[in-house]
This record gives sequence, structure tokens and C-alpha cells, in this order.
Amino acid sequence: MPSAIYWACGRRVPLPDVIHSMNDRCFLSLKFSPEQQRLLHAYQQPAFCQDAKWHPAHNLHLTLVFLGQQALAVQQQLWSQSLELLHELPPFELRFDELNQFSHAKVLYLGVSQPPAALMALQQQLQQLALPFLNVPVPEQFVPHVTLARKFQSVSAFPLAVPPLSLLCTEVALYHSISTEQGVSYQSVETYTLVPKG
Repeated sequence: MPSAIYWACGRRVPLPDVIHSMNDRCFLSLKFSPEQQRLLHAYQQPAFCQDAKWHPAHNLHLTLVFLGQQALAVQQQLWSQSLELLHELPPFELRFDELNQFSHAKVLYLGVSQPPAALMALQQQLQQLALPFLNVPVPEQFVPHVTLARKFQSVSAFPLAVPPLSLLCTEVALYHSISTEQGVSYQSVETYTLVPKG
């Protein structure tokens, strides 16, 4: 028997794939190139906590807004509205310069001690777009970071200054968080490339 077909945004999508995408957790994020992910991955410090769950390079990203589980139509609506903002935003640079942790969540991350105004404004605008649809708590403060490890516990004093890494951010994406036999995989389903202005 052929698979049921669902029409979404002008595309024929097998119904099982639609159901799967509705169950996935999703988020808006800065997307790094494979080379940038390799550079970020080099900041992992397994000696700090050998029992931690260290993220593979291909999973490294910087979440702007966590959306939780959303219907496919809502995902597409939010992405369409996000594009209106992104069309006005040129690429910008981030300078990662510290290791820090969310001790309660047991997360080690690479952080930005002085985030640029462009990043903070973008996050706030995307957060406002998403608010009517969110069914998850909204963080009181946005802390731009790239998660390096979960289940992380250490007696070391944080934050720790590290040799700075400057990356040009050129892509924003809608991601799905997908559980696999090998662990969680973060897969971009929509991507927009920022265009230089002038």
C-alpha cells in the first residue's frame, strides 16, 4: 500500500515524515560551517570530566530560540516570518573567548563574553516572533553559547579564559533535534545565508 501523502508548502511529504517532524523538538540557531565546527570542537576539554557526554563536531551550533515541539504549519510560519528579519541582517562576527558552565543543567559551553549588538537584537526579535507559539519556558536572559558537553560536573572555577576564536556568522537555520541509536542529532531543515549589505 503506498504511503499517505501530505501537502506542505507546495511539497509532497510522506505522512510518516510529517508525523515525525511534528514530534521532533525544533529550534532557531546560528549554523556553522564544517570547518567552523571543527575549530569549535577543539575547545572541548575531556580531562575536566571524563564522564561527560561530549558533543560531536557536527552537532555544534548556537541556539537563538528553542521552540519545543511544533506542528509543521507553525514551523513554516515562524520560518517565513524569520526570513523577513534575516533579509535585513548582514553577516556578523562572534568572538568566543571563555569556557563556562550552567552548573544546574550540567552543561559546559564555549561562550562570548562581549556579544555583539547584532546578535542580541536578532535573538530578541526572533524570541518575540515565537512567543505566541511557545509551550516551553523562556529563559530570563539570553546567554549566547555553544554547548560542548552535557552531564558535565567539575570543581574547576568558571569562567575560564581561553584563546579567542573569531568566527564570521553567515547562516541561520531551523533545526530539528532527532533521537537516533547513536544519540541525538541536530539536523537543519531550513537555512538562510545572510547577505552583506552595501
